[in-house]
Amino acid sequence: MRLLSRRVNAPLWSIVVLFAIAVVISVATYFAEVHNNQASERVQRQQAAQQAAAQRAQGEALERKLCTSLGDLAALKPPPGDPGDLSRAYLLEQHQVLAELGPDVGCGTAKR
Repeated sequence: MRLLSRRVNAPLWSIVVLFAIAVVISVATYFAEVHNNQASERVQRQQAAQQAAAQRAQGEALERKLCTSLGDLAALKPPPGDPGDLSRAYLLEQHQVLAELGPDVGCGTAKR
């Protein structure tokens, strides 16, 4: 009778051990995946911060160039002449618009 009970318990014990191994592997896989996801998110945040800093630097460089160009344009004075002349009036109006463009986009006053 004892021989029969060992045979019955042996497959049950094997199933329990295999089930425990499967659970341990599943838990280990879960924690490894969580760790990988956190590491991936950390890398993505770092890359986003670097990209934002690069874009901010590019924007500041563009703003400096734009403000410099607008300041140079505002510093140009139309040639002297009769204000009643249509081309002279056009040049004065064009200069006024260009001189106002710099402060409108946040460059401050155009001084050289």
